[in-house]
Amino acid sequence: MGVSWTTEQQQVIDLRNRNILVSAAAGSGKTAVLVERIVKIITDKNHPVDIDHLLIVTFTNAAAAEMRERIGNAIEKALDEQPGNEHLLRQLTLIHNAQITTIDSFCLYVVRNHFHEIDLEPNFRIGDEGELKLLREDVLGRVLEQNYEEPSEAFSDFVEGYASGRTDAALNEMILQLYEFSRSYPWPEKWLDSFVGIYRIENREELDRAEWLAPLTQNIRFVLKDCEQLLRQALAVTQQDDGPDMYEKAVRSDLEKYESLSKLTSFCELSVALSDIKYDRLASSRGFEGDPDKLELVKSLREQAKDVVKKLCRQYFFCSPEMMIGQLERTEPMLEEVVRLTKQFADEFAAAKRRKNLVDFHDVEHFALQILVDEETEKAKKTAEEFRDTFEEIMIDEYQDSNEVQETLLRSISREERGENNIFMVGDVKQSIYRFRLARPELFMKKYDSYSLEESTTQRIDLHKNFRSREEVLTCTNDIFYKIMARSLGNVEYDAEAALYPGASYPVSADFIPEILLADSNDELLEDTELTDKKTLEAKIVAEEIKHLMKTQPVTDKAAGTLRAAHYSDIVILLRSLSGWADSLVEVLNENGIPAHTVSSTGYFSTVEVQTVLSMLRLLDNPRQDIPMAAVLRSPMAGLTDEELAVLRLEDGSVPFHEAVLELAEGLYEEGGQIEISDSEADSEADQKQGRNADGKKEDDIETTAHRKLLKFYKKYRQLRQLVPDTPIHELIEIILRETGYGHYVAAMLAGSRRTANLNMLLEKAAAYEKTSYKGLFHFVRYIDELQKYDVDFGEADMVGENEDVVRIMSIHKSKGLEFPIVIVSGMGKNFNKQDTRSKMVLHPELGIGLDYMDGKKRIKSPTIAKKAIAKQIELENLGEELRVLYVALTRAKEKLILTGTLKDAPEKLEFFRQQAALYAHSSDTTAIPYLTRESAAGYLDWILPAVLSYGDKYPVRIVEAAELVLDEVENQLEQNENLTERIEEIEAADTQLVGQLKQRFLQRYPYQTDILRKNKYSVSELKHRAMRERFEAEQEETVPAFLEEPVTPTIPLFIQRQGSVEQEAQNKAQDAGQEAESKAEQKIESNTANRGALRGTAVHRVMECYDFTSEKSVQEQMDAMEKEEKITADMRALVREQTVADFVSSETGKRMALAQRGGALYREKPFVMGFTEEELERYGFGAGAQMIENEAQTENAQQEIMSENVSQENHMHEEDLTLIQGIIDVFWIEDDGITVLDYKTDCVDTAQELIDRYATQLKLYADALERVFATRKLKVKEILIYSFRLEKLISIE
Repeated sequence: MGVSWTTEQQQVIDLRNRNILVSAAAGSGKTAVLVERIVKIITDKNHPVDIDHLLIVTFTNAAAAEMRERIGNAIEKALDEQPGNEHLLRQLTLIHNAQITTIDSFCLYVVRNHFHEIDLEPNFRIGDEGELKLLREDVLGRVLEQNYEEPSEAFSDFVEGYASGRTDAALNEMILQLYEFSRSYPWPEKWLDSFVGIYRIENREELDRAEWLAPLTQNIRFVLKDCEQLLRQALAVTQQDDGPDMYEKAVRSDLEKYESLSKLTSFCELSVALSDIKYDRLASSRGFEGDPDKLELVKSLREQAKDVVKKLCRQYFFCSPEMMIGQLERTEPMLEEVVRLTKQFADEFAAAKRRKNLVDFHDVEHFALQILVDEETEKAKKTAEEFRDTFEEIMIDEYQDSNEVQETLLRSISREERGENNIFMVGDVKQSIYRFRLARPELFMKKYDSYSLEESTTQRIDLHKNFRSREEVLTCTNDIFYKIMARSLGNVEYDAEAALYPGASYPVSADFIPEILLADSNDELLEDTELTDKKTLEAKIVAEEIKHLMKTQPVTDKAAGTLRAAHYSDIVILLRSLSGWADSLVEVLNENGIPAHTVSSTGYFSTVEVQTVLSMLRLLDNPRQDIPMAAVLRSPMAGLTDEELAVLRLEDGSVPFHEAVLELAEGLYEEGGQIEISDSEADSEADQKQGRNADGKKEDDIETTAHRKLLKFYKKYRQLRQLVPDTPIHELIEIILRETGYGHYVAAMLAGSRRTANLNMLLEKAAAYEKTSYKGLFHFVRYIDELQKYDVDFGEADMVGENEDVVRIMSIHKSKGLEFPIVIVSGMGKNFNKQDTRSKMVLHPELGIGLDYMDGKKRIKSPTIAKKAIAKQIELENLGEELRVLYVALTRAKEKLILTGTLKDAPEKLEFFRQQAALYAHSSDTTAIPYLTRESAAGYLDWILPAVLSYGDKYPVRIVEAAELVLDEVENQLEQNENLTERIEEIEAADTQLVGQLKQRFLQRYPYQTDILRKNKYSVSELKHRAMRERFEAEQEETVPAFLEEPVTPTIPLFIQRQGSVEQEAQNKAQDAGQEAESKAEQKIESNTANRGALRGTAVHRVMECYDFTSEKSVQEQMDAMEKEEKITADMRALVREQTVADFVSSETGKRMALAQRGGALYREKPFVMGFTEEELERYGFGAGAQMIENEAQTENAQQEIMSENVSQENHMHEEDLTLIQGIIDVFWIEDDGITVLDYKTDCVDTAQELIDRYATQLKLYADALERVFATRKLKVKEILIYSFRLEKLISIE
């Protein structure tokens, strides 16, 4: 049986040879219709089109994959009906390469295939987000530094005005904000230049004509019109039989004033009129015998109107137009300067990315635009013409979320310029909720207004029917949006054309009326309870409602089509923002026995386990930081208590915390040497120092315990820090987790699986960082800091599957495109976020840049009228976005819709909204509530309550009494206690023999665990790092994490006993004054040392790889050529000392290498892969017998015992197995009597022996590999050499 399409859907499927805009309401089946249209096009009998001649653009990769799958299924279905159809068979092949893609992927396709047209290197890569932010910060720092070195007067004034306090962070934010905003436009530089001069206004007439002022003037007129309506209502009340007729004269006088105000059309006229407005005094009401409520109503309406005018005057008419013009004139240079700095940054950032061969997604879009469109003429280039020939039709899904760049791109490859309309656009402007990503729903509305519903070359088709939801849900949604969404706010007229109409069939039931649940957050009964917190209070309401739903609410079974009881998985809770709300909901729901789950896109970096590891990394990078130091010492890694930290702080209160701790730790280390203080020794020492108390119980010595823990941690810390220069970050994190025991601790915490998964995510991010152009721990810490600074957060690891029976909590944005049987929209009482209108600079795509007037020298700050006008328009557009977000939330429900929120003094506010609704009860059900009510809304309830109350009692609005919640809390506690008692009784009655059998099974361990962990391929560097780590581990005692140590019960705080120790520490410090300057210098370079060392090593190896030993050119000349030919970068060159290279080249070894190069016997950077048996690796100290694999395993003690029992068996098993070893040899050359191997080293060492200890094994492996390679020529390695660029010395390895 075929699908039955509506008339409008059939039009969408069948119409051809025109531009079509499909306005598809929520749940209207637009994806199914789009797929059917595509299938019809490629199977058309008269004009079949190959699938790869269609460009289908979707909003996400997931949507593109789903679209491709659906089209593939439809083609296969058509093939079942027409087996052997060659055209359809070809489509099945072509679909895999068809352009069913996102706009980003299409732009990348264009750039990859036409990179040569814009002089782009073909091997460019998309930069990692954190890497790009680091680079952006570095470039911006250089740009500002250049301007500080030679500051212009405009720059100095700009810094004086907009930099706050002792930092110029505000300038950074302004430049980056303007840069990011400009990138959503086709020609960013032109867009920036277009707003230079908008503040050049000389008189009132020019001020009135300013484009940025027109929307504000219109808004003021709308507001005044509503004030006029308020006074009309007041006048009508005064004329009623029992109304206050004595007020009629004053109200009529006010009305006349407002009528004259609403006729004014210019801002300056309104300024004059509002500044002169005066009100008549109300007549005395003494002796009034009419309705006192009407008397108060008239007063209230009049005061509302007067308050609105006062607010307008305070906000927009705060000074004369001439003063406003003067402020704008003085702010214009600031505007020009911020534009200049942004353009300079854009140029230098682009150059930096080019040097690193990096691009971001904005770059990809703009590169594609450069390839397709000529910037000067804005006409299509030849490449665009080729795409026009290729694509018969361009289909754009979710068109309401397009921006200007995407619009320009897709129009450039359409055939509109040829007079052939071939663009098909589908979307719903009411669901455009990505304004924060700079989407422009105005593009959709422009076509919505201009395209015809009749037969036309530019035709609009509206899909009204909703095939998702019950009629009750749709009616409620329509009724709310009839009242609150209009052209004046939201830019969409919600009328019969925009409304939703039911198209789905559901079993009849009376249990699906939408509900609104409110709580009074100011209820006295909530005092001294946990419900005083609004989030917890609302979460409790939601929990009680879910319990009720689980007992009484039916839903329709998707498979059977009949009603069944609701499951937890049928319910979703939607929130505007998960931050701060989701966790409260999960906690309260779980406490009430309701399984709940949320997956956030934020919160990852704030988890305690991630923060602790990051603090440790910061400490390893630079120990001179108070907060990371305190965090790690207090964590289970070191295990100090609060009181013990206080003891460390008191060691020397005259210096920062980190300095006091480091000085103490170093002193303890030097005093104790290599001897570790054990727990028993510490206890014995404490006994001797303090003795025993009267009953023989040992008194605690906090100082000794604190010192013992600090020394133990510090020894481990020193050895970990030695690994930093040579260890990849992800391996370093693994070592930290293992050696401190923190990995096991986290696994044992509440929600240990998720926490462990979070740490695994950190390992993945560290591994990803290693692939960027930045290296080293210092930059990794910066990398993470930049991600946090710019709110690039990640959600915590998701541990719940799709089919689990839990209540899901998600953001409204995340829910877009999804549907759920029961939807609870919570947080409706939360205020809207208006922060983006309160910053020093506001941005609007059409109106431009709004700046505060700043005079840094006089310390004067004042918002310009331009900023206020632009900020107001942004605020109105943000309110329009909030309307659309609410629309998305309400249209997710299939059967049951519930809205919840908290209000302060809920009964009084509800009564106020009822009175307001009564005032416009005479209007039709589809007439919007007054503009003033909609425009002044602070949160969703300010829209929802007036809307639903205007329909009388049609929709139940219930205030949940605090008494209910408190009583329920008591009943729940009693029920939980009963359940707990039952469980304990069941445990006690369990079969002991069965329990024993279960324990035995669970304790069993797999005997060949090492086989699982054994790798079959290692790099030589990995083996070298392993050797260093094994030496580190061999020096350690058996790891006992601090959190497993026996806790000490404090009795007498040490700081009460201490006498004079602070002064003694100060004296000791004074004795070391001669070393202070050196210490300060070390502190300055501490954090950069490891990173620069790694970069210097890379630079030296690259120079030596490219160096021509046979050339007569000097080292400087050769390095100049390397940099010019981009074999090395300027940064790399700066790290290499030319004299050191020259000394090596002129040495005896350098001359030998030159001779070998002339004879073609010098080989550099040669990779190899060789197979070694376990026995051969053991000779180098890397076999299983050397505990290489066992150290990787790091399993529990029981597992280790089992492994040791089976080790001989394992060795036997692996006798014939080969492990592949791969590496890269820096340089070797062949002479008559054999091969010489040389390795360049830049390690920061003091003696040659240190390098021999580190690298002897590695180089012997190189020699072994070379002798195997040259076995047929019977060549042997005669010399193994290291050249240390640090020591400037050649070292021979025996």
